[in-house]
Amino acid sequence: MALRVFNTLSRKKEDFVPASPEVVRIYTCGLTVYSRMHIGHARTYCFWDMFRRYLEYNGYHVMSVINYTDIDDRLMDRATDTVGSIDIAERVIASFRNDCRMLKIKDYAVYTRATDFIRGQIEMVAQLIGKGHAYVVNGEVFYDVASFPGYGKLSGRTVEEQQVGASGRVGEDVSRKRNPADFTLWKPSEGGQPSWQTGHPDWPQGRPGWHIECSVMSSETLGATFDLHGGAVDNMFPHHENEIAQSEPLCGCSTWVKYWMHPEHLDLRGEKMSKSLGNVVGVPDLLERHSYDKVRWFYAMNHYRTKLAFSGELIDSAAEGYRKITNLLDILEGRLSKWDEVADGVPARGEYASLREPQMRVPRLRHYYEYGQFAELATKFIAKFREAMDDDVNSPQATAAMFEYVNELYKGGIESSDDMPSVLAAYRCLARHLYVLGIERPNELLYPQLAMDCFPVGGSADTAAQDAFIDRLVEARGQARADKDWAKADMLRDLFAQCGLEVEDTAEGARWKLKG
Repeated sequence: MALRVFNTLSRKKEDFVPASPEVVRIYTCGLTVYSRMHIGHARTYCFWDMFRRYLEYNGYHVMSVINYTDIDDRLMDRATDTVGSIDIAERVIASFRNDCRMLKIKDYAVYTRATDFIRGQIEMVAQLIGKGHAYVVNGEVFYDVASFPGYGKLSGRTVEEQQVGASGRVGEDVSRKRNPADFTLWKPSEGGQPSWQTGHPDWPQGRPGWHIECSVMSSETLGATFDLHGGAVDNMFPHHENEIAQSEPLCGCSTWVKYWMHPEHLDLRGEKMSKSLGNVVGVPDLLERHSYDKVRWFYAMNHYRTKLAFSGELIDSAAEGYRKITNLLDILEGRLSKWDEVADGVPARGEYASLREPQMRVPRLRHYYEYGQFAELATKFIAKFREAMDDDVNSPQATAAMFEYVNELYKGGIESSDDMPSVLAAYRCLARHLYVLGIERPNELLYPQLAMDCFPVGGSADTAAQDAFIDRLVEARGQARADKDWAKADMLRDLFAQCGLEVEDTAEGARWKLKG
């Protein structure tokens, strides 16, 4: 089954066929950088990260671009005598990058700032005026929605249904417009507001409107037309609708962007997550309570086009099932790390993708997974995982397939199997597909190829020393239990609990991990 996505533009699922057979070009609307990312944004960007990972799993090379809107009335309103709008913007941008990395969201190929593309925005506004799609009133340039017959085709709204001030950015003086739905392309600046010279006497100075920024940044980085434009569902109207209206008359073809996808909102206690409602939870606050992998798993268990009710209790509930997967990975890592021949890996020869049967080309290292004692289970799992993800990125079904795979591995006796190459193949299969969901288990010993694609654990030398120290304490507890020195064993148990360590006694010895 080919990958199919729900295209907002056509309101139906379509085969995903990029313009290039090897490269997918995606533009994602980023933050207006007057305040930090919250967990509603996080859901959106975690989805786009998962979608990108699945495209790469399928062999595509992804050119991903995301923007920062760093010129905005709200941003200017927060400036003070000592902290300017650029200072606020750069601080928020830095926090956004850090929050993304905390969530293991892969770096984009390109990060753009609206103020770095002013020249292109001025040129695009001038072109729209020249083609009769825009007009000037007292130095402000408006887009004439009546000049574009396709206006409303993305959102399904007619011009008559549009509301005054729908952008939510600034108050609007309707009397200056030809149509209440017309929107600002360029506006004059006042007082100490940021201002750029245009070279056009009718609109000589000012700053860009919100929508023109993304049209220029996307087209200048990805080309006059590209494969996919995305953002949260609240970007669909008016932002994306207006982008289409101003871009299609200039792109040289009837369709500026082929596919549009819009993840739904995250709801907090039955309300939409919103800065204006004061119910915002930041990413650092979230990750103080829940490890990133449990958050990513929680997001993945819910389809991106459904509203997601959010609470700490719901994350914890989802984590209960997820723990069965991580427990198996812990068991396998413990066993495989003691295997003297682990460096030899899985004794199955791989061929270049173009030399393999089409159904065997994805994922690239498939021969690592479909090997030995558990090969049949891996084949069945990969088919179900891909079938789910190919159906409009149905990650809930993909996670269900993963649960089934883990249960079958347990039933198949993987915990006691002495066929270590087969155990390694199953471990790699599980780790690889968790990676698609944004959950990384970088282990350079057991899966060096995947580890190189993962975020580093960080501080390898210091971490190794700390791990060795904890190992010695765990061994001391084990010896105390063997010596029936219960007081010492209990003291160490309490110490582990206070330090946030979970220690599990198994037939092969004690295992520990940090709580999260």
